[in-house]
This record gives sequence, C-alpha cells and structure tokens, in this order.
Amino acid sequence: MRLFGYDITIRKLSKRFYEAADRGRRGKALQGAKPTGPNIEISRALQDLRARSRHMVRNNGWAKRAVEAVVKYTVGEGIRPAPLGNKEINITIKNIWRRWAETTACDFYGKTTLYGLQEQAMRSVVEGGDVIVMLHRTIPENDELPIKIQLCEGDLIDHTQNGINDRGVARLGIQYSEAGELLGYWLFNSHPGDIGFYAKGLKSSEFYDRKDILHVFEILRIGQARGVPFGVSSFMKMSDFATYEDAQLLKQQVAACMAAFVTGSEMPVSPKDRIEKLEPGMIDYLGTGEGVTFANPPTVGDYESYSTKILQGIAAAYGITYEMLTMDYSRVNFTSGRMAKIDVTNNFRSWQYNMMVPQFCAPVWEWFMDACLITGVLAERVMTDWTAPRVQQLDPVKETNARVLSIQAGLNTLSEIIREDGREPEEFFEEYKQDVERLNAMGITLSSIVLAPDASTNDNENEPKEKYN
Repeated sequence: MRLFGYDITIRKLSKRFYEAADRGRRGKALQGAKPTGPNIEISRALQDLRARSRHMVRNNGWAKRAVEAVVKYTVGEGIRPAPLGNKEINITIKNIWRRWAETTACDFYGKTTLYGLQEQAMRSVVEGGDVIVMLHRTIPENDELPIKIQLCEGDLIDHTQNGINDRGVARLGIQYSEAGELLGYWLFNSHPGDIGFYAKGLKSSEFYDRKDILHVFEILRIGQARGVPFGVSSFMKMSDFATYEDAQLLKQQVAACMAAFVTGSEMPVSPKDRIEKLEPGMIDYLGTGEGVTFANPPTVGDYESYSTKILQGIAAAYGITYEMLTMDYSRVNFTSGRMAKIDVTNNFRSWQYNMMVPQFCAPVWEWFMDACLITGVLAERVMTDWTAPRVQQLDPVKETNARVLSIQAGLNTLSEIIREDGREPEEFFEEYKQDVERLNAMGITLSSIVLAPDASTNDNENEPKEKYN
C-alpha cells in the first residue's frame, strides 16, 4: 500500500502505537486506568479520600506538616485588599474594612478575623478538598456592617444529589441549569459527621441559591464539580512509610539489645526460666557449658537514604519542597534554595490568584461593598486589587540589589515590588513620607544608618561598614 508516496504495509502500521497504551504484560500495572469523567471519579472516591486525608493529618506528622506548609505559605498573614478609588475614598474604605474584616465582627462564630477565615478556608481545601462560605445578613449593632461570614466543611454538600431535576441537572450536590450555568447548592442543615450532637438528626438537603454561597476548591479538570484533598497521590506511600518507620523503630530497639548466650550444655531449661524478650546488656545462661555466642543485631544504616526519597515523593504530591516538609535545610545552598523557592512559589501564586482570590476574596469584597452601599457609608462601588503575603528572601542583600536593578532598568515598578512584599503602595509612600519628615525634624538622615557588610563579598570584619547614600 502506498500512502503519500511511501510504501507502508499493514504490519508496519500495527507497530506504530504508544507504548503507554500497551494492553499486554508491560501495561498490566495500568489496567485500572479508565476513560471516566472527573465527576464520576470523584463521586466514587470523595468520601474515602476526605476521611483518609483527615486521618493522615491527625495521626501522621508528615501529612500534618505538609498541610501546614501549604496553608501558611499560601495565606500567611492574609491576602489583603488594595482599593482602587481616590485617596479620600480609599481612606474611608480602609477604616470600614479594618473595623469589619480585621476584627471578629466579620466572623459568624465571633472567633477570628477575615484573614483567619482565609486560613481556615485554605486548610479545609487542602485537607478536605473544598469549603463552603455562607453569607449571613444580620441586624447591625452600633456601627457594624450587617453581614457575617460562616465557614462550613465541604461535607455539608449532599453529594448524592445527582441527575436531572426540575431546576436542571445536579452533579455531586451542585445544581446547574439545563445550559450548564451554576444555580446553587444542595446543603445539609448540619455536618453529616456531627449528627450525634443534634437532637433532630440530619435532615434531607435543601437548595441554596449561589448568591449567598461560595464554594472554594482547586479545579484540576474541566467540568470538575467538587474538589479533592491535596496530596492524594501520596496517601498509600505515607501509610506504607509509617509502617516502615514503626518497623525501623523496632529494629533500632532490637539492635540496642546487646545480648550473650552461654551454650554447650545438654541440660534442659525449665519453662519458668525461659527468656521471651531481649533486654540491653542481657546475658542468658542456658546451661553449664563452655561456649559463649553473642547476638548479631540487624543493621539500621539504610534508613536515611530510603526515607529521603519517600519524603521527597510526599512533598512533590503536596506541591512543596522536601525542605519545607521536613524542615531539614542541612544540604541546601543559596543556588539550590533559590531554584526551589522559584519552583514552589509558582504553586503558591496559583493557589492565591487562581483559587483564593477569585473564589473567596473577590466575592467577599462584593458582599462587603453591598453592605457599605445599603448602610449608606459609601456612595459608590469601588474595585480592589489583592496582595498576597510576601515570600521571605533567602539572601536579603543579593535579592534586594537585584530588585533595585530591575526597577532602574524599567523591568518593574516600585509599586509592584512593594505589593510583592505584602504592602499597599499608597500606605507605604504616606508612611515613608511621614518617617522622612519626622527624621528631618530630629536631625537624623538616612545616610547615618549603618549597614552590616555583605558577608558573601566581604569577609574582613575590620573593613569599614557601608552606608546609605
């Protein structure tokens, strides 16, 4: 057969295929792969994945640390708004925001600030897959805004609500119109795992319109309706590694039990004199013979190399570095640390600006604006930018000099650099102006501030210290 001028036989064509799609012996390990949609896979596994993830966090130190690292580096001290109105309006908005968002007035339970709610929401997403944010309209007291935010775990969504209904179609408790537009959520009246605390028990789920509900989760596949916990690809490894660590601990205990056995006698040992466990320094006389045999305990030298590889895999599953997971920085230099920081910072930025900001922060700001307009404290709606917490510098001198050069070269603006550091430029400039005026009034100049020399370029402690120009 000739195809495009080439002689191609059927036999040759049959050999041209993807090896990864082989259904023979080599592809046996991949036979569990099925062409299912994202919601079918999640519907079968969500409850187990969520329960096992929480079990891991409760009982496995590595899982607990991985969740904490993702949450702290993503939210930190909070993802903060930067209003885009004029100076007077911004001052008014910031004052209202501080009284509501930076106090417990925003929390339905009255326990934390909005930034604390951000942290709780992110933790629920990482550990349980998703989180529900509910708006409550309240009767204001004093000058408080008439809204509060309540967080609920994703378990509140009735995942058994599936199929066509009078509103359209439901998928895993999420209600869509016939055209696929999000309409709302089917929610239980209380957490299904806490029904023992409620006298009335768990009622059937009810429909809630989307205008008062936010559903936050990481979208991994197009059309995905529910989120899954982070690190699911490492759960089996973590479980096996925990068993391995227990075995290593027992191995260490046995290795620490130096024992000797006196042998050579044919005298029987009575049952009451039998030894059934080893103890450190034990010498057991088995008879009146002449020989002595020392125990040969197992070695334990392979633990570190093996555990390092396993922990690297666990860290990769959560999207963080091995050093973040283990807090072991003994083998890190500036170059490797810088590369790892750049790599994982992209993950944190994605969770911040592709998940938390559009799914949580921006809608909450709209609720805040609505409350301000209804109460009359503002006359118009104001847009805002959001500033995520800054990533700590590995070498402040080198990285600061690089940022200064980028500003001088026109590659970055000073305002952009300030926002990357978690500050709002207008506030920064106003505060900087006040500091300069205060220092000038006191006869203090910035050039009088002494800097320590850069250790990477100057090892002579006796050389004069650099100063600001």
